[in-house]
Parts: sequence; structure tokens; C-alpha cells
Amino acid sequence: MADIEKVSSSDFTAHATKLLGRRLSERTVGEPYHFFLSGGSTPKAIFAELARSGVDWSNVHFWWGDERYVPYDHPDSNFRMAQESLLGPAKIPSSQVHPWPILASPELSAETYDREFRQYFEQRAENLHLQLLGMGDDGHTASLFPDSPALTAESDFCVSNVVPGKETTRLTLTFPALALSSEALFLVKGEGKAAALKEVLEEKKHPASRVHGRTSTLFLVDEAAAGLLS
Repeated sequence: MADIEKVSSSDFTAHATKLLGRRLSERTVGEPYHFFLSGGSTPKAIFAELARSGVDWSNVHFWWGDERYVPYDHPDSNFRMAQESLLGPAKIPSSQVHPWPILASPELSAETYDREFRQYFEQRAENLHLQLLGMGDDGHTASLFPDSPALTAESDFCVSNVVPGKETTRLTLTFPALALSSEALFLVKGEGKAAALKEVLEEKKHPASRVHGRTSTLFLVDEAAAGLLS
């Protein structure tokens, strides 16, 4: 069962920043903390605030739930957005940053990230602490789009995923990978997400409804996105 927390649109960035800051400050200092980032415009402002918040970033490892198959310096790159808004300003050491590799093919990129993912979360049995997620107006999360091949992955943790109708291939964690997260935190903002959010939370439709943290799942939503909820 997911929890829902509604905040005003004007307070959304500040509230989300404080929430993430608390999670990071409550971690066990000296042990690795694995924080999976999402892309999009909503987290960009939050990342910029986090970079200025004074958080102790030692031993915080950064990963991504999904990525576009584009070079790191491409405007659509989730890694580039995080690098410019958070990782660079906060001076995060490269040893703590684990972007999706962009290699000769999407399939090779996914296979390589899958090996690194398994090294940390299977072989070392480290904890995947916090998964930050968005949600599209079609109910997708990460790059798990409705009717896409990745929805049926059972053994792979990281895959390339052809997005129906968009003529693009994304790199994404699968449901089995997301299920390893201790906490799943969805950031959902804007009136355009309202119909899908209602269907995800109340009717259990769409890919986003299938993601649950092992200890908690929280949807942080603004008033516009929450407008159709019962």
C-alpha cells in the first residue's frame, strides 16, 4: 500500500528537498548509501536545492533508474541533468557516481549496467536504499512504458526497452530491480498527471502501480496532480 502526501505546488520543491535531506541525514554514516535518481524537470530543481543544502555526501552512491541512449553531454541525458544540477555543484567524487554506460548498442549498455548492478546488490548484498521515481501522464515510471517489452522481464535487472509509438529506445531498470529498493519515492506534479495518478493509486493500472519499496512507497504529489483523487 502506497502512502500519499499532498503539498502545494509552490512548496513542492522545498518540501521534497527537505524530505530527501532527512533521508540522507538519517543514514548510517560510514556505510555506503545507494540513491537512485530520476530524470525530468521536476527533480532538476530539487537536485539544485540539495546541492546547496549542506548534506554530507560521503559514501552516498548515485545511480539512475533509467536513461536515454544518448551521449553524456546530450541535452536529453539524465546523467547530464544530474551532473549539472547536483553532482558537479556538490563536488561528488566520480567513484560514487554510477551512470548507465553508453556503449556501442543499447543492449550492450544494459548488459554492462546489469553486471554492475548485480555486483553491488547481489554479490556484495548491499542495500538499495532509495529509489527516486517520476510518473508520466501515461502512467509509466523509469522507462517502463505501457505495452513495452521490459514490462515482462523476469530475470534481467537492466534492459534496453523499445518505446511503442515513440521510435526510441530507453535504458531502464526492470520491476525485479525496482523491487529491491528499500524506499520508493514518487514525485508527481502537474494537472496533466491527475488522470493517470488516480488510475495508478485507485485502480492499480499502469506500470507505476507495480512498483513498491520493501519498507515504504510514498507518492509526493502537488495539488494539481491530486485533483482527481477520491
